[in-house]
Amino acid sequence: MDTLESAESAPAPTPASLPRASLGKQLAINVFWFANNLHWQAILAIIFPAVIATQLAFQDKGLNLAIATAPGILVAFFLNPFVGALSDYARFKMGRRRPFMIIGTVFNVLVLVGFGLLAYFADGATLTPTTVLLGLVVLFVLLEASNNFANAPWSAIIADEIPADQRGSASGFYGLLTLLGTVAGFLIAGSLVQTQQNGANTQPINSADFRTHVLIAYLVIAAMQALLVILTVVSVKEKPLTQPRPLIWREFFSRFKLEARKYPDFTWVLLTRLLMMTGIWSVYFFLQYYMQDVLGITGNGHGASAFGLTVTSPQLAQTVFLVVVMLTAAVTVYFAGALSDRWGRKSLVYISGAMMTIVCMIFIFFQTLGGSLIAAAFFGLGYGAYTSVDWALATDVLPPTDE
Repeated sequence: MDTLESAESAPAPTPASLPRASLGKQLAINVFWFANNLHWQAILAIIFPAVIATQLAFQDKGLNLAIATAPGILVAFFLNPFVGALSDYARFKMGRRRPFMIIGTVFNVLVLVGFGLLAYFADGATLTPTTVLLGLVVLFVLLEASNNFANAPWSAIIADEIPADQRGSASGFYGLLTLLGTVAGFLIAGSLVQTQQNGANTQPINSADFRTHVLIAYLVIAAMQALLVILTVVSVKEKPLTQPRPLIWREFFSRFKLEARKYPDFTWVLLTRLLMMTGIWSVYFFLQYYMQDVLGITGNGHGASAFGLTVTSPQLAQTVFLVVVMLTAAVTVYFAGALSDRWGRKSLVYISGAMMTIVCMIFIFFQTLGGSLIAAAFFGLGYGAYTSVDWALATDVLPPTDE
């Protein structure tokens, strides 16, 4: 199996020469994103904040969440472009991207099992809080490394396999399955993992039931990840790289230089995506704590009601919030991607960004459960369109190479 060596053969298809992709193919290449978003949203939105608030010092939960996740995110920042670029040179017979997905997923599943066991044995006696925090840091680094090893190369599959005039449609499926996976992750984790407190400002109870439910949640996520990756690998017939390309490390690393003047459109897309994601994730990571500390939803009688709906735990409140986000996003996610093939990308990106900006004002001035659910609806409408259209826009403005 020759992975990184050059060989004499016919060139790979260019975007202009790619055959039309059926709806089945567009769906198949995006199934992985359902699994990947189920995985991350269940962990980051529900499980991780709940575990840290319950098994570590409650008053330091925000700081501990940042400590546990920051090193892993830093690893992903460097690993993502490196592995993605390395896959451009891979000459596996089954294609450039799928081998990375298989290897990364095997380790990803093992790390998820490790997370479940860590939470199960973190009873305050078997493992000390310091050991738990250190274990979370190490496992989260490994989770980011293994998962991004799988998904960074696969991010290029639309550019590899879909002709330019169908990329909006294919990106619409990407956005749709992203949102469906997100909803599934919320529902699975939210139904299994719920903290319970004795009062409004006390440490949640680290019960045997809580630890068991966390273990089960991680095992379910691992099973879903493995199953859908197998489905992707079997159903997608990826074309292997056939054009000769020797890997010269000096040239390889030189390509990471961002040539803003040469590719201004690509640079602007990266910058705006950075700003957009910074805004989203700075709120998203701590949304469960907003429900808990600002809205006062702590369980044991300290709940909240809005629009005829009553929630009794911060995890349930967050799940309802995010389900509203996903339901409203589903209204725009696929159609915005497809419409952008006809109307252009930028106008839809402007509109979606404006919709999400309204959310910040609602969080500031209407700090109630009802206000948060209205904010969720605005965010979903904007986020659904942005998810698919910005992905298509990024694909459009890639520098004109086959990398």
